[in-house]
Amino acid sequence: MTPDGAESGAGDKSLIYQGRKASRAKSEHRRRLILEAALRIVIREGVRGIRHRAVAKEADVPLAATTYYFKDIQELIVDTFTLYTEKALNVVNRFTERFYQPLQQLVGGNLAELQAGNLSDEALNTMLDYLVAQLTLYVREQVGEERDMLIAEQAFRYEAIVNERIRELALMHRRALFGKIEEFMQMMSSATPREDAELLLGLFHSVEYSALLLGAENTDFDHVSTTLKRQFSLLLPALLYK
Repeated sequence: MTPDGAESGAGDKSLIYQGRKASRAKSEHRRRLILEAALRIVIREGVRGIRHRAVAKEADVPLAATTYYFKDIQELIVDTFTLYTEKALNVVNRFTERFYQPLQQLVGGNLAELQAGNLSDEALNTMLDYLVAQLTLYVREQVGEERDMLIAEQAFRYEAIVNERIRELALMHRRALFGKIEEFMQMMSSATPREDAELLLGLFHSVEYSALLLGAENTDFDHVSTTLKRQFSLLLPALLYK
């Protein structure tokens, strides 16, 4: 996937649900139950498992409730992936908050020195160790605690290719994630932050997919760490390996 003008991470549209809007808190709660149930079905059976009757049974609501809020299956599928996108963006934002504050503390007031490549080898190695440890932890959490979300993401990617309405959601999610990585590469003084962000994002997708196939218990996270360290050595040789 080659970056283009839409990959800047800026200008994302707000998430908009397509189905009937709930007018009361109780109705909104039921609508949410239906969407959460549909997302569980996607994780368990794939998108083709979404049927009004199956979703109603999973959500423990009357069949009429699903047809009231969603006029057809396509609308239900789109709103299910809107819910997924909402959850996925929250994961990205939580990780960013947890990741950047300690990184800025490591850099301290020496951002200019970092960007000029004037920090000591010891400071650079400390920073590199932190980056690798945090990103490895992120992968571990994704394939462990967030495994269901990763499975939904795989279904999401395929559906985005064949469904134009879901494609917009996929692009929104990707812009947000890509933008965070590009911002990080800029802070690390990458000469080509967008291209490097593309490579790093591709690596994460590959590692996560491999871990889904193997299972978290069979994934070699030491190998993940060394792979990440190798990637940084290729992307940022002037900064991290003086």
